[in-house]
Amino acid sequence: MHKIREWFTAMKMERLYSKQQLLVHYFNTVPFGHNCFGIHTAANYYFNKKPAELEVQEMATLIGLLKGTSLYDPERNPSRCIVRRNLVLNNMCREGFLSLDQLHTASNTELVLASQKEQQPQIAPFFMQYISGKVDEIIAAINDKKKVHINPYTDGLRIYTTIDSRVQQHAENALKMHLDSLQKQFDAEWNQARWNQNKETLLQLLKMKKYSAYKKVIFALNNDSAFTPEIELLLEGMKTDLTRLHAGFTCIKNTGEVLAWVGGRDFRYAQYDHVKSTRQVGSVFKPIVYVTAVDQGVNICNYFKNDHRSYSDFDDWEPRNASNNYQGEYTMKGALTYSLNVISVQVLFRAGLLDVLNVANQMGITTNIPQVPSISLGTPDISLYEMVNAYTCFANEGKRVHTKYLKRIFSKDGVLLYLERSKSNKELFTKNVAAIMTNMLESAVNRGTARSLRSNYQLKGAIAGKTGTTQNQSDGWFIGYTPKFSAGAWVGAENPGIHFESISEGAGSKTALPIWANFALNLQNDPDCAHLLEGVFSPPTAKSLRCLNQSLYLERK
Repeated sequence: MHKIREWFTAMKMERLYSKQQLLVHYFNTVPFGHNCFGIHTAANYYFNKKPAELEVQEMATLIGLLKGTSLYDPERNPSRCIVRRNLVLNNMCREGFLSLDQLHTASNTELVLASQKEQQPQIAPFFMQYISGKVDEIIAAINDKKKVHINPYTDGLRIYTTIDSRVQQHAENALKMHLDSLQKQFDAEWNQARWNQNKETLLQLLKMKKYSAYKKVIFALNNDSAFTPEIELLLEGMKTDLTRLHAGFTCIKNTGEVLAWVGGRDFRYAQYDHVKSTRQVGSVFKPIVYVTAVDQGVNICNYFKNDHRSYSDFDDWEPRNASNNYQGEYTMKGALTYSLNVISVQVLFRAGLLDVLNVANQMGITTNIPQVPSISLGTPDISLYEMVNAYTCFANEGKRVHTKYLKRIFSKDGVLLYLERSKSNKELFTKNVAAIMTNMLESAVNRGTARSLRSNYQLKGAIAGKTGTTQNQSDGWFIGYTPKFSAGAWVGAENPGIHFESISEGAGSKTALPIWANFALNLQNDPDCAHLLEGVFSPPTAKSLRCLNQSLYLERK
């Protein structure tokens, strides 16, 4: 049906425009990478020339980009770009547009790009991309109410956001530093031998990605005789693309202001925002299960059997612990500290599945969550932004704080057009319930799955948080908070089928937690930001503390 619609559209356009007009329109609008749309912008960006001034090899370079702006990016992948450029030149010669001498000269010409002017990098580009939609809505409402015609892009508006440029820079540096190191480790693991062992996985992923040249590559993978230097280069580029690790990080002040928002490694090359995108959350969802149970009065003094059991009402589902250890009994605090899956399921059934879903929604998770008990292990796909928002409820002593992005918008003449109004916070849990949860999550940092914050990174002060690792180590998470802010990190490849082989390398404590840790160290070493790590958490009541301070584990009687 889609192809039929395309055919009708093409027929209609051919009746309205000549092929020359269609080609001109295409070249004036098509993307060439690096946010360049149209041949004029691309010629200026890559070669500092007008289209009419381009030499033939430069024209071929730009045409070659249309096959894949990332795959053949001349700045990031010059060798691959040259192979593609020379293919275009060969086609031009075959069609009679170049002589053999011209082909030889152009093909052997070095790829020379214009030295790009040093530009002031945009602060928090992923955040700016997100709030541009919010600004559009606000200005549209003003235009409608006041019967004016303000253009948010051309009318010189002054827009003040909640982003703190220093905190943002610390977040970007922390993410990039760790991701660069982790990528080297990941590349070493995904060597040729690993690809040879996972040929079927590679074929499936290439089909899913729908690369423009994937049919050629798949044919070559199944027919060794079809391999050519071009196919080999294409395949290597696709493997590099598939094994590229991505990450997201955001920091929200406990009063609601977004201080930092890093949607990926480099906005210039990939604009997909990993703060707002959804991925399987793993164990970072467990605190939502636990707080529901605590709020409903499940006794935190009780011990739960660390049993491997089957649930007949759910197709004999058998949840397992990551460690495959099923000994002894644990308190809720102990089970959350060591992230025991089988006890999380028991806690979910004590709390009630529908009640957990309701609490998750009240805490700010608006993504639809399936009504299945496996959510207690973190099977839902939820965004990093939503999860960090949810954790702010613990940091804010049980209150749901409304997230703030914008402060004020002025016209170019200084007229106030918009002022963010404070909204009242909604109490979801009592102070003591929130304090109990913080005590449990401090234990995860001090002695549990996030203990490397203390042992490896030597971070001091009040910190609570939880790691998360999904099936096959496809996603790594860490969300942590202090008395002043909540922040979270996610790391993973674009496709969950590409992941670290072992949990010792791919756990959230190894992939995501270091970003949070380095961010906190950056704040600690900055006199203007160190105050964000100050303060203490409010303690639970004496009665609650007696239960929380008892042994986390008992030997099975």
